[in-house]
Amino acid sequence: MTHSYDIQLRRTDMDALGHLNNVVFAQYLDEARADLLTRHESASTPWRVVVANQRLSYRMPLVFRLAPVTVTTTVARLGTSSFTLAHEVRDDEHLYLSATSTLVATQDSAPRPLTTAERDYLSGLVAEGA
Repeated sequence: MTHSYDIQLRRTDMDALGHLNNVVFAQYLDEARADLLTRHESASTPWRVVVANQRLSYRMPLVFRLAPVTVTTTVARLGTSSFTLAHEVRDDEHLYLSATSTLVATQDSAPRPLTTAERDYLSGLVAEGA
């Protein structure tokens, strides 16, 4: 299963050349990750994760337009205390960015194993062939 999150571009997201600023791409990924994780958490057990690694590959410039873009996310790897998400920022015709984010579950500022509920939720988002 793939998680999809639509984002409306803002003029302030653009750099001096009229392209989406590279830092804003990272913010878009963060918004999509937050949405993905919040769909599973409950008020009593919020996700406690840190981003341990993030790699962004820019595919083509994204310029301002009124139509939103979609961040799609799947789970590329599921470990004991960490998991890697594969992201794409795209529309129906173009791929603007592909990225991976490795997140580590934490408790008291130290890594901790994923719970059974977290693992079950993330398993439902594992990409085919992963």
